[in-house]
Amino acid sequence: MIKIILVEDHQIVRRSLQVLLKQHADLEVVAAVDGAHKVLELLKSGTNADIVLTDVNMPEMDGIQMISEIKLIKPKINVVMLSILEDEKYAAKSFVSGARAYLSKDVDEVELLFALRHVVSGKRYLSSELSIGVLERFNHQLTNMPEKGAQRLALSEREQLVLGLIANGMTNQEIAEQVFLSRRTVEGIRQVLIDRTGAKNSVALIRYAVLNGYVS
Repeated sequence: MIKIILVEDHQIVRRSLQVLLKQHADLEVVAAVDGAHKVLELLKSGTNADIVLTDVNMPEMDGIQMISEIKLIKPKINVVMLSILEDEKYAAKSFVSGARAYLSKDVDEVELLFALRHVVSGKRYLSSELSIGVLERFNHQLTNMPEKGAQRLALSEREQLVLGLIANGMTNQEIAEQVFLSRRTVEGIRQVLIDRTGAKNSVALIRYAVLNGYVS
């Protein structure tokens, strides 16, 4: 049996969560309160629980600050944050403070129950929507990050000029006409740039040029 203390200052939300959790035989809501101080009083008086399921935004003391206070009383208790705040910084602060899970209030019943059972088994959990957001942001940063240790190539003035025009989407013929070179010469410069940068094609060459600061 997983014993839960529910902390939610909105009465309707609190009662709805109580009803939902009571439908499951392995879950027991041992107390449902509207603020952090009441939780601390319960724990100090000896109330036993496996999980404190709490909101972040609450009057008097917010959920993140409450985590630290709970850990002083019962270090091993699992704190699960259930919040309307989907900003990653709140999730990060919660985990740093000692939370075992952070969930958006948009999670469905299945994910909520999974998270509660998951943390009791000794693991941590971040809601799927937030996890996807973190991965997408990380992937974007990684994609736009120059390779570590990559040395900046010393390009001639002509190579730099041609590279800039390639990045602007110009064809070999258009570049040739603008810089007064033969098309064959421009083709040769393009190929030299591809070979020197290790790019597979012109698209990869443009990406390399942007990421490494040759063009803006």
